[in-house]
Amino acid sequence: MEMHKFEKFFVNSDLCNIIHKRFIFPSFFKFIDKNLNGKALEIGCGIGKTTEFIAKEYNKLNIIAIDYDKEQIKIANKNKFKNAKFSQGDATHLKFKNSSFDYVIESNSFHHLDYKAAIKEVSRVLKNNGTFYLMDVSQYFFIWPVYLFFPPESSFSKREFINSLEDNRFKLEKSKRNLLFFIAARKI
Repeated sequence: MEMHKFEKFFVNSDLCNIIHKRFIFPSFFKFIDKNLNGKALEIGCGIGKTTEFIAKEYNKLNIIAIDYDKEQIKIANKNKFKNAKFSQGDATHLKFKNSSFDYVIESNSFHHLDYKAAIKEVSRVLKNNGTFYLMDVSQYFFIWPVYLFFPPESSFSKREFINSLEDNRFKLEKSKRNLLFFIAARKI
């Protein structure tokens, strides 16, 4: 699902970029607490700002970054990172072969789609013992008036999300926070 106009404007803004760069991603990287290398899929890359943070933090990681919105990918492709490539894609119908990735990273995109279908696809494309790192917002974030400007396609609690992971061959390694939550889950 594509974002609403206001949400796209905000997500692509300098303000949102500063918030991600200074507060959210440093906490997320501290949560990951590993030196990632290998092949990764980033779901929901938008215009590539999140990809830039990931590519710089994990410069030995080869990243394929996807987003559903063709316009966002067109902008993202103007970025040139030696370890990242951009492609339009649907997280609920990934075009990659089974067991293609060592890691999948998702940042605030599963509330825009059928998250249960996307989790199944992540399980399919992730190698056994591969890790799914994600951050997303709980259903409790979408109160009025937030809901008016950022309406979710899916809403879930952290517990519901973890249950869906466990139903799809994932074992929870760790989690943190409840509103904007972080999860690390290993495919078993």
